[in-house]
Amino acid sequence: MSLKDTAKAALGRLLADYRINWIYAGGPWCAGRKAELEVAPIDAAMAELLAASPTAKMRNSLSYTRGGLTGLVLVENGKPVCVSHVADPAHYDRSATWPLRANEVAVMDLATEDALKGRGLAVQLMQATTSTHLAHGKSRVIAFIWWNNTPSVRAVTKAGWRRIGLSIEVQIARKWFALRLPLPLPP
Repeated sequence: MSLKDTAKAALGRLLADYRINWIYAGGPWCAGRKAELEVAPIDAAMAELLAASPTAKMRNSLSYTRGGLTGLVLVENGKPVCVSHVADPAHYDRSATWPLRANEVAVMDLATEDALKGRGLAVQLMQATTSTHLAHGKSRVIAFIWWNNTPSVRAVTKAGWRRIGLSIEVQIARKWFALRLPLPLPP
């Protein structure tokens, strides 16, 4: 085994896992943007429609509903085409990634029907998610996005969200360590 292979193996044993996420926020600066499609909360009837979705990620989003998170869907022709779930501080389990203030919520899930991707549905839903939660007294909505998830970064940016930080988490010897770097909000 070469020195390079030995070093990689040792590093692999030391760093068991890692997470690198951009942190974005939607707030009052996003106000005034409206979704073109109907926006609806996830109720029992909408949950049945999500459960029948041909897209696994849409079906699996119901785990967030069962976990107590609130969800919104974009509806086209009576069917959900895009879904998001947000966590309030009581349901938020990623404070190591980024702390959540009492007057904030965090997007924990966003999914679009596979056959409808590329139509800007995620952008519309992120705008609606922001507007809905601002109208209910929240100061902003945050999301953490894997550093190279280009479609999600593009969607939140087009929705008017701003990058507010970077979170780096590493697992060393079964213990997680986090580095959170706030970024100044652009004007």
